Amino acid sequence: MTVETTPFHRSDIDRFLMSFASTPPNRKAQIFITSDGTYGYRCFVRQMFLQDVLIPNKSIHYVEDAAETWTNLLKPGATNDR
Repeated sequence: MTVETTPFHRSDIDRFLMSFASTPPNRKAQIFITSDGTYGYRCFVRQMFLQDVLIPNKSIHYVEDAAETWTNLLKPGATNDR
């Protein structure tokens, strides 16, 4: 599986569909769909943009699970949010 992360706002986002939030660790993820139909999520930590994550060839349900997991857990290799 190829996951594309970008430290900037993607320009090909068609619309945002839903969001997940947790406190702590003060994270929020917004699910989006791109103009070519690919799903992803936008990450915020303490209301500051962190990155966009694009997950090609996966269903919206898969991306929802990934976004919810990111908001609630520290992923391996991720920076400490504190």
